[in-house]
Amino acid sequence: MLDFITFPSVISLGENALRILLSFTLGVFIVLIYQWTHAKGPQKSFTDTLIILCMLISVVMVIIGDSIARAFSLVGALSIIRFRTAIQDPRDIGFVFYALAAGMAVGAGSPTVAILATFLIGIIILCIYHWHQHFAKDNEFLLEFCLPPNEISEQVYRPIFNKYVIQERLTDKRIKKSQLVELNFRIKLAKPEAWIAFFNELSKNDYISDVKLDRE
Repeated sequence: MLDFITFPSVISLGENALRILLSFTLGVFIVLIYQWTHAKGPQKSFTDTLIILCMLISVVMVIIGDSIARAFSLVGALSIIRFRTAIQDPRDIGFVFYALAAGMAVGAGSPTVAILATFLIGIIILCIYHWHQHFAKDNEFLLEFCLPPNEISEQVYRPIFNKYVIQERLTDKRIKKSQLVELNFRIKLAKPEAWIAFFNELSKNDYISDVKLDRE
């Protein structure tokens, strides 16, 4: 049995440990960028997953090395994993690939590329975020509410829209299990400071329920 066992050298162990530590550091940096640029409070489970993914992918790349057989074996082994959590924000998918790319670069033995790409991409993401913050329009909102399923449902909210809204776009329309029709709009208000009055009028209407108004 001992003929099949090879003991790694101290140098090899040190290199692999440094790769894991570097991927951890880059994963933490990616999470910080994500937290700084995320509109709402980020889920801890998602941010932890970004760090874990970055480290795991670096380990996977070390294991694969230049072996095509190992690559196909790992693909087959990892294919049994099923992710049940749906990612709601497409931006989160970008950060998943961000962490994967950093881990792959570290594991492939290109730490310089990993560090340079991670920091440059992070700086660009911060610049894009501040760009949107600087040029954001205060009168643009995401609106969601529910109506009873009848032909005159539009007449219920139309007078309120005519009073406050200068531009609207219906982005989604669906029927919930409760048989209520859920509508999602992107809207622009004539007066941004009137958003509370707009929300209150919608909420007080007897036919409108589950009103949600978020700044875009």
